[in-house]
Amino acid sequence: MALSTRRRRQVVMLLRFIAIGSLAGALYGLAVDSSLGGDSARLGFLRGLITGAMVTLAIAIFEIFYANGPSGQGLRRLPFMRVALIKTVLYSFFIVSLDGLGNILVPIEGADPTGFNSATLITLAAALGFTFVVNTLMQINLLLGRRVLKNFIKGRYHHPRLEQRLFLFLDMRGSTAIAERIGDIAFHKLLNQFFSDLGEAVEDHEGGIEKYVGDEMIVTWPLPLNDGRAVATVFAARDLLRRRADFYRERLGAVPDFRAVLHAGPVVVGEMGDFKREIALLGDTINTTAKIEQWAKGVEHTVVVSRAALDAMGPLAGVKALPLGAQLLPGKAQPLELFALESEQK
Repeated sequence: MALSTRRRRQVVMLLRFIAIGSLAGALYGLAVDSSLGGDSARLGFLRGLITGAMVTLAIAIFEIFYANGPSGQGLRRLPFMRVALIKTVLYSFFIVSLDGLGNILVPIEGADPTGFNSATLITLAAALGFTFVVNTLMQINLLLGRRVLKNFIKGRYHHPRLEQRLFLFLDMRGSTAIAERIGDIAFHKLLNQFFSDLGEAVEDHEGGIEKYVGDEMIVTWPLPLNDGRAVATVFAARDLLRRRADFYRERLGAVPDFRAVLHAGPVVVGEMGDFKREIALLGDTINTTAKIEQWAKGVEHTVVVSRAALDAMGPLAGVKALPLGAQLLPGKAQPLELFALESEQK
């Protein structure tokens, strides 16, 4: 059975974590063995290799398949300190207990697995420091976005860059009327759940959530793309909302729907600000996407795309494009050819 895009990415991440953890564990085991005056560097290396693989496997399974998966949504919404505390306790347990198991499998001098000794103290101190750093970085990564922290660290956008991007704007339909009917607090809960469900579809199709603007989510993919994952994101999100209609109706007071607009072209990407920094995207492509979205509010079609987006996405399996003609958008000198996308499945 073929693996989904998300599952393939999770498997690759799992293998990378295990490889990195095994190497780190091997070096750590070698260092601990040396600090305890052991005379077998080979055993320390082997014990650390096995322990590192087991610890990393346990943490990676928890993070990839629970904490960052659909079932971990409740955990992610807890306050930062509570999440950090839960993960620190859990990770420390993984590290200390599996370190003891590793010492049973490959015993080394001065590291008695049945007692609380100097090796245990060293491991516990390392576990607490490791989990604090990792959990802090993970929370920052959630706050900024999956790719943003990495780009900040690498300095990729310290100087502005011109990139080709495909944009997807997802806008909740009738949000003003819903907010008036259920109230602002209830609407915030609804919108938060709405964005979480859309984000699941975006994550499954390797999109990058750039930001939330009111009741709108802005998603991008770097070009060239040459596949239909952006459109697949739209229909996957719609199917998910339909499956959860009863949950929304009973728990949150309204069943949300959305309008989707896609456009592609060049944008300037770079760090912006001083006291508050972010990676900003600027250019006519974004402005045009917003104008298409405004125009699309006056038509019945749910998914509207430009010719540039249609060309950028390549063949679209199971989807038909209906021409909407060349439309002169506000503030544009030249008309833009637009299409409506509909699923061929009845």
